[in-house]
Amino acid sequence: MKPVFVNGVVPGPQADVLAACIRNVFLKATDDLAWLGKGDVVLLKPALNSPDPYPSTTHPFGIRVVAELLEERSAKVVIGDQSGIEHVLHHPKGVIRGSSRENYIRSGMGKKDDARFVSFEDGGWDEGFYRYQSPNTPSWPDGFFITQWAKKADHIISLPRVSTHSQAGATLGFKCMVGMLREDSRMEFHANGPYNNFITAAAKGSTFTSRDDGSGTFFEKIVEISDALKDKLRLILFVATQAQATFGPDRFGIHLGPVGLGRAHIVSPKPGLVFASADQVAVEAFALSLLKDLKQSVPFFPRTTKRIILYQNENVQDFDTIPVRDHPYIRHAMKTGLGELPGEIRYSQVPHAMQEKLGRGLE
Repeated sequence: MKPVFVNGVVPGPQADVLAACIRNVFLKATDDLAWLGKGDVVLLKPALNSPDPYPSTTHPFGIRVVAELLEERSAKVVIGDQSGIEHVLHHPKGVIRGSSRENYIRSGMGKKDDARFVSFEDGGWDEGFYRYQSPNTPSWPDGFFITQWAKKADHIISLPRVSTHSQAGATLGFKCMVGMLREDSRMEFHANGPYNNFITAAAKGSTFTSRDDGSGTFFEKIVEISDALKDKLRLILFVATQAQATFGPDRFGIHLGPVGLGRAHIVSPKPGLVFASADQVAVEAFALSLLKDLKQSVPFFPRTTKRIILYQNENVQDFDTIPVRDHPYIRHAMKTGLGELPGEIRYSQVPHAMQEKLGRGLE
């Protein structure tokens, strides 16, 4: 059983304190990088769904500190992702619009000359992706296409953020792995979810079509992506000094230039938290408990706005009422052998009252 390590971000010079927390949690949760060999390729997978800054995307410090720590131990670090269909549209003939690298820069995660970063779409339609299928991916009858970096990397580290999601209800560790998929596979799983008309509209200009097959396997398809990664996924680490508690995953549900409709409400845990585990289910469950708790602090107006706009989406409505252990992410991930509910949570500098509250959320 793999523990969840949780460190509170205590008051102080924010950059120094946060960096120390990230290093502390990372090294504890990886057993001081016991699995790392000299020259090993480590893929860092952030949540780079859009060019919006943290907490719509991964905290830049999470990427920077982890990358530097790995390089101190002689690893070759690759940071890779492909942004969502609304922001990058990839097609068999190439990229129609958008750039994950540009989004990486605009989000604040990195700089233009960052040689570590790779945009999965730049690898090519056929050359950059391969078909994956196994007995543990029954929701994908024909398998799915995933980036070749899932094969090329020796180890994978996931760096999600804590956020609600206008379609899925929550976007955490499992949802972060959607960025590994090729565009046609993304279209396929979205077809089983709510508001697919927005995804179809975002794919305008391509030949992609999207039809709900009636299987109702939206969450299952999301979870099963991780089956392709489980043998190399070493850690899932969250930096949660802020979180989006309404709408998401982007800063706005609908972008209208620099503003938009459906603005995500940001909350700040007190203290902020850095948490991680080598068990994908355990850390997902903890993140769900934290997000459910943070949603209770959302003021009346943003809470009511979200309720009115997303009233038809059962995924969003159910998020508040379904216990963590019964959430579709958790239930299906446990069924397919991706991990277990937290058996041990090791806290550091987290108030006892907060520990109790988050623990009750896991009951």
